[in-house]
Amino acid sequence: MSELSQPGRPRRPAPIWQAGEVVEVVVETPETSSLRIQLPQPEPFLPGQYYNIRIPVVGRPRPIQRAYSVGSSPHPRFDVIEVGVKEMEGGLVSPVLVRECPVGSILEVRGPYGAFTWTEEEGGPVLLIGAGSGVVPLMAMIRYQVSKGTTVPMHLVFSSKSAEYVIYRDELSTLAHQYDWLQVTHTFTRETDNPLARYHRRIDKEMVEEVFVETAPKLAYLCGPPEMVDDCERSLLELGLEPDVIKTEKYD
Repeated sequence: MSELSQPGRPRRPAPIWQAGEVVEVVVETPETSSLRIQLPQPEPFLPGQYYNIRIPVVGRPRPIQRAYSVGSSPHPRFDVIEVGVKEMEGGLVSPVLVRECPVGSILEVRGPYGAFTWTEEEGGPVLLIGAGSGVVPLMAMIRYQVSKGTTVPMHLVFSSKSAEYVIYRDELSTLAHQYDWLQVTHTFTRETDNPLARYHRRIDKEMVEEVFVETAPKLAYLCGPPEMVDDCERSLLELGLEPDVIKTEKYD
């Protein structure tokens, strides 16, 4: 059990809104950017948690807020958080964050929140399944293990439209070659012949079964569109995983 969730400890005060400064912007794909935000009042967080960000929107009487997962590891430092933001067509917040938020911008942020978390104390092997920006909290778990120097087996199954839309593509490739405990399996839904991907379709029952047999997971973390998450959870239950070891986070 992690330090932040141990029973008997005093409850932390509710997170407050604070003015974070964007200190770096990393363009991940044509529609996704990572914003690295310096927090004036940082709080420890766990891999997989998220922060709320709110911005003023023209024509709205009050700021609009949205939740964004943290893709960075809380170890060894947690005063700078990296949030992954995918631009949603017609969105009120994400297009501003992706297109109009240069270094030096000040953002109102509040957190951390969420129980979709993993630390080395949870053990493994761990099966991570993500689609699109659903990979962000899973990446935090991978980066956390890299920073801690632990070696719990992890297998990431990652669905993207094509190679151009693989968030963290180069970093994932480097880490998978560098660490024996990490396996990365890509599937592309709109590119049928790219060898970077093992599969070229949406994540389905057969795919989950194949990687399940290879991984023999004790824990599973699923993050992405609700239908994908529900289908994968159903498949894992049929394969014998208990409900309490399957953690889910749904992105609309």
